[in-house]
Order: sequence, then structure tokens, then C-alpha cells
Amino acid sequence: MRLYISIPITGRPLHEAKYQAEVIRNKLRMHGHECITPFDICPESGKSYAYYMGRDIEALLADDIEGVVFGADFHDSKGCMLEHAAAQIYGKRIIYQSTFYMLDFDTLTIKNKLD
Repeated sequence: MRLYISIPITGRPLHEAKYQAEVIRNKLRMHGHECITPFDICPESGKSYAYYMGRDIEALLADDIEGVVFGADFHDSKGCMLEHAAAQIYGKRIIYQSTFYMLDFDTLTIKNKLD
């Protein structure tokens, strides 16, 4: 599955955001999923917030993106909340990093409690 990773970036050290994105990507990649992050979409610096958000929303809505993974504390980020709304409106599968402990990574669904 091809997934977009949404993480809080603004208001925190950039290296922390990049690390969070890579932790999520590596966990999903181990199970055959391909992931893109905001850092893949916009590697350049010095652009406006609107530029970055526009590019991220465009990437999230791409036809080949089947789902969006929302990193921990996404709900504290206006950008992530915008991406969450777009994912809901356009019917993208939504996965939360906070549920990884109960996720079947092959199917990206919550494991059966009896497993």
C-alpha cells in the first residue's frame, strides 16, 4: 500500500519531526508499504507555510495514495488537522501511529482481540 505520513512539523525542532517520520516509514516499510513524507514532497527550505501545505495536500490526494498515517500528537497541529479533514472527505484510509501496538501491519487493520 502507498501511504502518506502526516506529522506535526511547525513549532518543534526539524530533526525531531524528521525522526518521527522515519520511525513511522521504517515500521511500515518492513511490511511492504511504500511511504512518502512531507520532507519527500518539499525538500527545499525557505518557502511559505501555504506553499508547503498546498504541496502536502496535493500529495495526500494523489490517486496512488491509499491511506494516510497520522503521527503522535497530530491533533495539536493545524496542518495535520487539515490533512486529516482532507483524508476523511476524500475517503482515504486513516491509520494512527498511536494504534500501532494493536495494528496488523500487513493489512493495516486492528488485530482481532483473540489473536
